Amino acid sequence: MVYENALYVFTFCRGVLNTVRKSTIKSRIILLMAVFALLIASLLSFFSYELITYYQRKTTIQATEFNLQLVSHIIEQDLIDLSSLAMTCSTNSSTNTLITDYFSSPKASSKEAVNVFNSMQQDFLNNRSNSYARRLIVTDSNGKFLQVDKTGTSVPLTIHNIGQITGLSNDAEEKWDRVIKDPLSNTNGIPFVFPIYGKGASRVGTVYLLANTTVITDKLKGYSLPKNSRLLLTLGNHHYQLIGDQVIAIAEPYEPVAYTNDKPVGPQTELSMVKLEDEKESHIVVSYPVRSGVILSQTLSNDLFAPKTNIWILVMLGVCLLVIVLSAIITLYLTRTISLPVEKLKKRIDKIAQGNFLLDRNIEWNSELGDVGRGINRLSQDIVALMDSRLADEKQKQELEYRMLQSQINPHFLYNTLNSIKWMATIQNATGIAEMTTSLSRLLRSIAKDNRRLMPLKDELSLLDDYFLIQKYRYGSTVSMVKEIDNEELLTGLIPRFTLQPLVENAIFHGIEPKGRGEILIKVAKSGFADILVTIEDNGVGMKEEEISTILSNPGDGSKEMPENIGLRSVNERLRLAFGDNYGLSIESESGQYTRMKILLPFLQKE
Repeated sequence: MVYENALYVFTFCRGVLNTVRKSTIKSRIILLMAVFALLIASLLSFFSYELITYYQRKTTIQATEFNLQLVSHIIEQDLIDLSSLAMTCSTNSSTNTLITDYFSSPKASSKEAVNVFNSMQQDFLNNRSNSYARRLIVTDSNGKFLQVDKTGTSVPLTIHNIGQITGLSNDAEEKWDRVIKDPLSNTNGIPFVFPIYGKGASRVGTVYLLANTTVITDKLKGYSLPKNSRLLLTLGNHHYQLIGDQVIAIAEPYEPVAYTNDKPVGPQTELSMVKLEDEKESHIVVSYPVRSGVILSQTLSNDLFAPKTNIWILVMLGVCLLVIVLSAIITLYLTRTISLPVEKLKKRIDKIAQGNFLLDRNIEWNSELGDVGRGINRLSQDIVALMDSRLADEKQKQELEYRMLQSQINPHFLYNTLNSIKWMATIQNATGIAEMTTSLSRLLRSIAKDNRRLMPLKDELSLLDDYFLIQKYRYGSTVSMVKEIDNEELLTGLIPRFTLQPLVENAIFHGIEPKGRGEILIKVAKSGFADILVTIEDNGVGMKEEEISTILSNPGDGSKEMPENIGLRSVNERLRLAFGDNYGLSIESESGQYTRMKILLPFLQKE
């Protein structure tokens, strides 16, 4: 049977290995590794693409911001110069004084007008940005006006056409707010209007300066504008696109949306998203203020932020090819390190299943599979040892069965013999011999056939009565035993078998016999809430304190012990094993007076 079990175990192991081999563990590992590698490569490519896109977008925004700042500062200087030209006519200058006097005088002469014109012309020529000033006009809005024109190609300004120039009203304010077509020529310009203040800071007229749009476009001729990007100009609430020297108005709604994914470097720079009419998607716009009311912007094409798609496709293909090559290398490696050793282990298990339990050192490699091989060799040797052990156990079992049959014959023969003695003593009227024989027969039958570990106290007292009857015939009337039971229900409590007999025997042999005569008192009473106290007391010779202390204590190694101590200690240990350390045997004695042995039991009626 052992051999069949061993064959079953190894057949199962062989089936497992065959299943593993058929399910291609190696291919699964390679597949998982390849998928894992491809997944990692894809994730790395994705995050790299996103990271490069982020930094490329950030770098592009910063570069655009820097370029716009540089160009804006140059344009701003020209606009400041042009504004200062208008300021010379507005306030705190000799020209302003001449203009104020001319406009304030009700009978101004032609000479005063010439003086004003010459002063304005001189300021015009001395201004560093005069090349961008198309015309400079001052008027009191009551018929008096003067103009300095850069070229003579425009229509002369007269009382009849001055009304065509917008922005010359008395309430005009300083601003660069739009691009207009010059009504007196074929050029476009940016009008700048400023009040003229006289004495007491009262307004006496208006300065009108028309600047050529080249003041902005000239600075952008060397500007590097990426493909699909645009330059935008904002004047007040008007928006324009700059293409070369042209300033083209944007007619469609211009509604920028704040862009918060990135932050500009400079505090004045603003980022927004704008979608123009001829575009399918919104673009990031970097805007930088040239001065109040003038903003220069550049749109950034999304193509600037995305790396070349073809490059990333080549990278992905290269990564996939690398994964395939690595998978092939791993396949060869796993074939040498796993597949071939597993095949050898399978063959070894097949041999063991066929009954070959010899050791095979060729499967004990220096690896985890080598550990499996060593385990298989140990298992094969253990099976051989188990088979030998089982054979020896079978022989021992047969011998024990024979002895058990023999032991069943011996008690049966002894009971029949004791029964014959009893009947012979009865025939011969020897009642004492008959009673002793009957008591001994019951004791022997209880020892041989009663297998209960715990028995009712009532049965234990019955066995004690049989034992004491035998001792009574031996000692006669010199020994007596009295039992006191507080409650008959306590006799249903359980007690280990043959607990009281060794104690009564100790009381007779070591307490009463040395004294010559005596009495044994057995009390059964309730103790506490759910315990039983059994007291065995004799009025014999008693014991000393040192004798009591040695009876229940464990003897040292190699020390000799009295036989009576062994019996009492055995009773105590059996009680503690059966019911716990809170229960057991205790001894009280006074030398020459008495010995009292107490047994504390739990009141149990079922084991």
